[in-house]
This record gives sequence, structure tokens and C-alpha cells, in this order.
Amino acid sequence: MKFLTIDTTTKVTALALSEDGSLVGESFLHIDKTHSERLVPMLDHLLSAAGWELSVLDFIGVIRGPGSFTGIRIGLATAQGLAQVLKIPLVGVLSLDALAWAACKRPEEVVVILDARKNEWYSASYRWNEAGQGPECFVPARAIQPQELLAELNAGRDPVWLVGDAVAKAEEAIRSFLGSKALIPPDFIRLPRGAYAVREVWRQWRQSGGAAAVTPFYIRRSEAEVNWVKKQEGLRNIP
Repeated sequence: MKFLTIDTTTKVTALALSEDGSLVGESFLHIDKTHSERLVPMLDHLLSAAGWELSVLDFIGVIRGPGSFTGIRIGLATAQGLAQVLKIPLVGVLSLDALAWAACKRPEEVVVILDARKNEWYSASYRWNEAGQGPECFVPARAIQPQELLAELNAGRDPVWLVGDAVAKAEEAIRSFLGSKALIPPDFIRLPRGAYAVREVWRQWRQSGGAAAVTPFYIRRSEAEVNWVKKQEGLRNIP
């Protein structure tokens, strides 16, 4: 089974090609250009380098959130458009679940933190399955204030492996709170990668026996939705 994975949920654009769950190639960019500017050129280059055509794909995997609202929509729209044209299924997985593969076979608790803005992180916690089946989530995806999460982690006795795009911005605070409990890998490990998406998409494909949910996973409302609700409430209060 040959498939493509797309992840545009953070500032990183991460694409990968896989055959039967093995990584064939990946493309990674962490620059200021928008996903809409770089996604298609990156995909063309990756396919050309691998000697693949879109027509050989059996399905497409896409990261459906949480993360940047705009990034989620760009990734999903691209994946859905390609799947419709190619008449192949889609598999949607969570950004936090994919990033947990950055701690492959680590014995520590794995905590994924993504920048959710508004002084919040998107976070989930995992432990590596002893049977070697991948990371198992034991604290589901949530939006949480950094101070609250760090206080929770500090209350525990064991060290934690921290990955995600929020780590670099908050590294000083993390080390101040957690001290030696904080295990922080370098950025080429802790940032989203196509290879991580490949592992999670392949796991979901095998477990579900085919296509899985591809609806956006936002956790909380977007700013536009919040403003719309406020506007509607204001209209209802007009005498």
C-alpha cells in the first residue's frame, strides 16, 4: 500500500511518502512562507525525487488537528481535493498522536505540547506500549494553560519527555518549573515530521481497516466563531 501524508497543523510543512508503513521519503520546511505557498511545490518535488506519480497512491493520510486553524483547513482541503480526484480514501489522525512517535520506545512519559496561542497549549500525554505497538494516550487532547500543565507535571516524581513546537518558546519556563525532570530533545526530533505522520497513519489504517475520520479537530472555537457567537448573543439582547 502506497500513501502520502500531509501535516500543516503548525508552522512546519511536513510531507511524506510511504509503502506499507515504511518511510520512502519526506519533505520538511520550517520557514515564514505560508503553507499555501509551499505545499504543492514541496509535493511535486517529493514525488519527483521518489519517482512516484500521484496515480500510484492507494490512500492519503492527513493530520486533522489540533493546531493552527488555517493550517488545518489547508491540509484537509489539499488532501480531500487529491483524494476526490484520485478516487482514493483518506485517513485522518491527530497531530498530538503523530508527534508522540518522536519518543519511540522511550521509557518516560511523553508529553506533546503545541502552541495554541492565547496563553494556552494543546497537549496530550502518552506512554510507550510495551508490546511495541506505539504510543498509548492516557491524557487525551486538551487546551490548557502552560502554568497549569507544568504544575501537574512537577507534582509527579518521574521525568517527562517533552516534544512539540511550544517547547522552544517555553524552554526557560519549562526548565525553571521542572528542573532535571524535563527531558527536551533537539528540534529535529521534537518538531512535526512526515516520518511520525507515516507511523500514526499506518497504525490507524491497519486498526480501522481503511479510511478514518477526516473532520477538523479544533478542540476550541476559532476567533471568528467566538466573535460570531458574541454577535448573535448581542442581537438577541436588542429589545
